[in-house]
Amino acid sequence: MEPTVTLLDGRVQLYLGDCRDILPTLGKVDAVVTDPPYGIAHSSNHGASWAGTQIQNDGDTTVRDDVLRPFENVAAFGSWKTPPLDRTKSALVWDKGPAFGMGDLKFPWKGSWELIYIRGNVWSGDRDEGVLRGHIQVSWESHGRAHPHQKPVSLCAELIRKSPINCTILDPFMGSGTTGVAAVKLGRRFIGIEIEPKYFDIAVRRIEEATRQPDMFIAREPDPVQEALL
Repeated sequence: MEPTVTLLDGRVQLYLGDCRDILPTLGKVDAVVTDPPYGIAHSSNHGASWAGTQIQNDGDTTVRDDVLRPFENVAAFGSWKTPPLDRTKSALVWDKGPAFGMGDLKFPWKGSWELIYIRGNVWSGDRDEGVLRGHIQVSWESHGRAHPHQKPVSLCAELIRKSPINCTILDPFMGSGTTGVAAVKLGRRFIGIEIEPKYFDIAVRRIEEATRQPDMFIAREPDPVQEALL
Protein backbone atom coordinates (compact mmCIF):
# COMPACT_ATOMS: atom_id res chain seq x y z
CA MET A 1 0.00 0.00 0.00
CA GLU A 2 1.34 3.39 -0.96
CA PRO A 3 1.46 6.21 1.58
CA THR A 4 -1.55 8.49 1.47
CA VAL A 5 0.74 11.49 2.04
CA THR A 6 4.53 11.57 1.82
CA LEU A 7 6.60 14.50 3.10
CA LEU A 8 10.28 15.42 3.45
CA ASP A 9 11.43 13.12 0.63
CA GLY A 10 9.84 10.08 2.24
CA ARG A 11 10.97 10.75 5.80
CA VAL A 12 7.31 11.26 6.76
CA GLN A 13 4.60 8.83 5.66
CA LEU A 14 0.97 9.38 6.65
CA TYR A 15 -1.76 6.81 6.08
CA LEU A 16 -5.53 7.08 6.27
CA GLY A 17 -7.10 3.80 7.33
CA ASP A 18 -7.23 1.09 9.97
CA CYS A 19 -3.75 0.50 11.37
CA ARG A 20 -4.48 -3.23 11.60
CA ASP A 21 -4.69 -3.30 7.79
CA ILE A 22 -1.79 -0.96 7.11
CA LEU A 23 0.87 -2.12 9.58
CA PRO A 24 1.56 -5.45 7.79
CA THR A 25 2.49 -3.47 4.64
CA LEU A 26 5.12 -1.35 6.37
CA GLY A 27 8.80 -1.92 7.01
CA LYS A 28 10.75 -1.76 10.23
CA VAL A 29 10.15 0.95 12.81
CA ASP A 30 12.38 1.64 15.80
CA ALA A 31 9.95 2.97 18.38
CA VAL A 32 6.25 3.60 18.85
CA VAL A 33 5.04 6.78 20.55
CA THR A 34 1.26 6.80 20.65
CA ASP A 35 -1.94 7.72 22.44
CA PRO A 36 -4.04 4.60 21.82
CA PRO A 37 -7.63 3.93 22.87
CA TYR A 38 -7.48 3.52 26.66
CA GLY A 39 -10.32 1.01 26.78
CA ILE A 40 -12.53 3.14 29.03
CA ALA A 41 -15.32 4.00 26.56
CA HIS A 42 -14.79 7.67 27.30
CA SER A 43 -17.33 10.15 25.95
CA SER A 44 -16.71 13.89 26.16
CA ASN A 45 -19.65 15.87 27.52
CA HIS A 46 -18.48 19.45 27.11
CA GLY A 47 -19.51 21.77 24.31
CA ALA A 48 -16.96 20.92 21.62
CA SER A 49 -17.86 19.50 18.22
CA TRP A 50 -16.96 15.99 19.42
CA ALA A 51 -19.28 16.08 22.47
CA GLY A 52 -21.08 12.78 22.94
CA THR A 53 -18.80 10.83 20.59
CA GLN A 54 -16.38 8.05 21.46
CA ILE A 55 -12.99 7.17 20.09
CA GLN A 56 -13.15 4.09 17.87
CA ASN A 57 -12.18 0.81 19.57
CA ASP A 58 -12.23 2.38 23.06
CA GLY A 59 -14.60 -0.20 24.54
CA ASP A 60 -11.69 -2.25 25.92
CA THR A 61 -7.93 -2.64 25.45
CA THR A 62 -8.13 -5.39 22.80
CA VAL A 63 -7.18 -3.20 19.83
CA ARG A 64 -4.48 -1.37 21.80
CA ASP A 65 -2.90 -4.66 22.86
CA ASP A 66 -3.21 -6.40 19.49
CA VAL A 67 -1.70 -3.47 17.58
CA LEU A 68 1.19 -2.76 19.97
CA ARG A 69 2.11 -6.36 20.86
CA PRO A 70 4.63 -6.87 18.01
CA PHE A 71 6.64 -3.74 18.86
CA GLU A 72 9.53 -3.96 21.29
CA ASN A 73 9.98 -0.24 22.04
CA VAL A 74 6.80 1.60 22.99
CA ALA A 75 5.77 4.75 24.83
CA ALA A 76 1.97 4.66 25.11
CA PHE A 77 -0.43 6.83 27.08
CA GLY A 78 -2.91 4.96 29.26
CA SER A 79 -5.29 4.94 32.20
CA TRP A 80 -5.12 3.33 35.64
CA LYS A 81 -8.70 2.16 35.03
CA THR A 82 -7.55 -0.58 32.62
CA PRO A 83 -4.67 -3.11 32.70
CA PRO A 84 -1.25 -1.73 31.80
CA LEU A 85 0.37 -2.40 28.47
CA ASP A 86 1.93 -5.85 28.26
CA ARG A 87 5.70 -6.06 28.96
CA THR A 88 5.74 -2.57 30.47
CA LYS A 89 9.17 -1.74 31.87
CA SER A 90 8.05 1.33 33.79
CA ALA A 91 5.41 4.04 33.81
CA LEU A 92 5.71 7.81 33.70
CA VAL A 93 3.14 10.21 35.08
CA TRP A 94 2.01 13.22 33.06
CA ASP A 95 1.04 15.91 35.56
CA LYS A 96 -1.50 17.96 33.60
CA GLY A 97 -1.52 20.81 36.13
CA PRO A 98 -3.99 22.10 38.70
CA ALA A 99 -6.50 23.42 36.15
CA PHE A 100 -7.25 19.93 34.79
CA GLY A 101 -9.12 16.97 36.18
CA MET A 102 -12.28 15.14 35.17
CA GLY A 103 -14.36 12.66 37.13
CA ASP A 104 -16.65 12.74 40.14
CA LEU A 105 -16.88 16.35 41.31
CA LYS A 106 -17.73 15.14 44.82
CA PHE A 107 -14.41 13.30 45.09
CA PRO A 108 -11.89 15.61 46.86
CA TRP A 109 -8.98 14.95 44.45
CA LYS A 110 -8.75 15.74 40.77
CA GLY A 111 -7.74 13.22 38.17
CA SER A 112 -5.20 15.70 36.85
CA TRP A 113 -2.70 13.14 35.59
CA GLU A 114 -2.29 10.33 33.09
CA LEU A 115 0.07 7.39 32.77
CA ILE A 116 2.61 6.73 30.02
CA TYR A 117 3.69 3.09 29.71
CA ILE A 118 7.29 2.54 28.61
CA ARG A 119 8.76 -0.72 27.34
CA GLY A 120 11.90 -1.69 25.45
CA ASN A 121 15.55 -0.68 25.64
CA VAL A 122 15.87 1.89 22.85
CA TRP A 123 15.34 4.80 25.24
CA SER A 124 18.41 6.72 26.43
CA GLY A 125 19.62 10.13 27.57
CA ASP A 126 19.69 12.02 30.85
CA ARG A 127 17.97 10.28 33.77
CA ASP A 128 15.08 12.66 34.33
CA GLU A 129 12.17 12.56 36.74
CA GLY A 130 9.36 10.12 36.07
CA VAL A 131 6.76 12.83 36.66
CA LEU A 132 6.49 15.08 33.60
CA ARG A 133 5.33 18.58 34.48
CA GLY A 134 4.78 21.84 32.65
CA HIS A 135 3.21 20.38 29.50
CA ILE A 136 -0.19 22.04 29.19
CA GLN A 137 -2.79 21.30 26.53
CA VAL A 138 -5.46 23.91 25.81
CA SER A 139 -8.91 22.76 26.91
CA TRP A 140 -11.19 24.37 24.37
CA GLU A 141 -11.63 23.75 20.68
CA SER A 142 -11.99 27.50 20.07
CA HIS A 143 -8.44 27.99 21.41
CA GLY A 144 -6.78 25.46 19.12
CA ARG A 145 -7.60 22.01 20.48
CA ALA A 146 -8.24 19.77 17.46
CA HIS A 147 -8.97 16.41 19.11
CA PRO A 148 -10.72 15.39 22.36
CA HIS A 149 -7.61 13.56 23.59
CA GLN A 150 -4.94 15.80 22.08
CA LYS A 151 -1.60 15.86 23.88
CA PRO A 152 0.89 18.76 24.05
CA VAL A 153 3.62 18.76 21.40
CA SER A 154 6.20 19.46 24.11
CA LEU A 155 5.15 16.32 26.01
CA CYS A 156 5.49 14.06 22.97
CA ALA A 157 8.81 15.74 22.19
CA GLU A 158 10.08 14.91 25.67
CA LEU A 159 9.41 11.23 24.99
CA ILE A 160 10.86 11.26 21.46
CA ARG A 161 14.06 12.96 22.65
CA LYS A 162 14.89 9.73 24.47
CA SER A 163 15.08 7.87 21.14
CA PRO A 164 18.11 7.76 18.78
CA ILE A 165 18.29 10.58 16.25
CA ASN A 166 18.31 8.17 13.29
CA CYS A 167 15.27 6.15 14.32
CA THR A 168 11.80 5.93 12.79
CA ILE A 169 8.89 6.79 15.09
CA LEU A 170 5.51 5.17 14.49
CA ASP A 171 2.13 6.37 15.74
CA PRO A 172 -0.58 3.90 14.68
CA PHE A 173 -3.28 5.96 16.45
CA MET A 174 -2.21 9.34 15.09
CA GLY A 175 -5.29 11.43 15.94
CA SER A 176 -4.59 15.07 15.15
CA GLY A 177 -0.89 14.42 14.54
CA THR A 178 0.84 15.67 17.68
CA THR A 179 3.41 12.87 17.74
CA GLY A 180 4.22 13.57 14.10
CA VAL A 181 4.68 17.28 14.76
CA ALA A 182 7.09 16.52 17.59
CA ALA A 183 8.98 13.90 15.55
CA VAL A 184 9.43 16.24 12.58
CA LYS A 185 10.64 19.07 14.80
CA LEU A 186 13.17 16.71 16.38
CA GLY A 187 14.48 15.42 13.05
CA ARG A 188 13.11 11.87 13.31
CA ARG A 189 11.52 9.87 10.56
CA PHE A 190 7.81 9.40 11.18
CA ILE A 191 5.02 7.04 10.14
CA GLY A 192 1.50 7.97 11.20
CA ILE A 193 -1.81 6.14 10.73
CA GLU A 194 -5.28 7.51 11.49
CA ILE A 195 -8.64 5.86 10.91
CA GLU A 196 -10.84 8.97 11.08
CA PRO A 197 -10.73 11.12 7.89
CA LYS A 198 -11.52 14.31 9.85
CA TYR A 199 -8.55 13.89 12.16
CA PHE A 200 -6.30 12.60 9.39
CA ASP A 201 -6.81 15.85 7.47
CA ILE A 202 -6.00 17.86 10.60
CA ALA A 203 -2.88 15.77 11.21
CA VAL A 204 -1.65 16.26 7.64
CA ARG A 205 -2.07 20.02 7.93
CA ARG A 206 -0.29 20.22 11.29
CA ILE A 207 2.61 18.02 10.23
CA GLU A 208 3.02 19.85 6.91
CA GLU A 209 3.28 23.09 8.88
CA ALA A 210 5.90 21.50 11.14
CA THR A 211 8.00 20.47 8.14
CA ARG A 212 8.19 24.13 7.15
CA GLN A 213 9.17 25.23 10.66
CA PRO A 214 11.44 22.55 12.15
CA ASP A 215 13.49 23.17 15.28
CA MET A 216 16.68 24.32 13.61
CA PHE A 217 18.85 23.55 16.64
CA ILE A 218 18.05 19.82 16.65
CA ALA A 219 20.71 17.55 15.18
CA ARG A 220 19.40 15.49 12.29
CA GLU A 221 20.28 12.19 10.72
CA PRO A 222 23.11 12.65 8.19
CA ASP A 223 22.03 12.59 4.57
CA PRO A 224 24.38 10.10 2.80
CA VAL A 225 23.73 11.71 -0.58
CA GLN A 226 24.71 15.17 0.63
CA GLU A 227 27.72 13.77 2.49
CA ALA A 228 28.93 12.11 -0.71
CA LEU A 229 28.88 15.50 -2.44
CA LEU A 230 31.10 17.14 0.16
